[in-house]
Amino acid sequence: MTTRQVVDHQLRSHPLMRGMDETDIARIVQHGRLVEFEARDRIFAEGELADAFYLIRTGLVALRVVDGGASRKIETLHEGDALGWSWLFPPYEWHFEAVAETPVRAIAVDAGALRREFEADPGFGYRLIARIAEVMAKRLYATRRHVLNLMGY
Repeated sequence: MTTRQVVDHQLRSHPLMRGMDETDIARIVQHGRLVEFEARDRIFAEGELADAFYLIRTGLVALRVVDGGASRKIETLHEGDALGWSWLFPPYEWHFEAVAETPVRAIAVDAGALRREFEADPGFGYRLIARIAEVMAKRLYATRRHVLNLMGY
């Protein structure tokens, strides 16, 4: 199997892509690449350029919020989760920090290329963003739970 075929197969089986139109999946596949991180590797840091989003295939990723130099875990992501939405909104900088807790294998999708695809076909953009919005809502809920726990509620 070629790398592109592996990306295609892995992407199609990811929960975020299930039920997605074949044409839309093909667009995403052409901008995806396989990536691996070792335990304790920083996947991205707050303030860095958000140039990709990740579909986690295996492993655990700690999503952390940074405050005054201190970093607090707000959620652990795992196989089947999508990581990153900061690439959707200017200035395209990460708002969180992501660190591999275990070895992680993922598909990284080129965010700039996807934004260009969105401009060429707004329908495609809407369909993918609608799926990502569900991820965002879950992540915001997890953050809310974490804040309430810190406050003792």
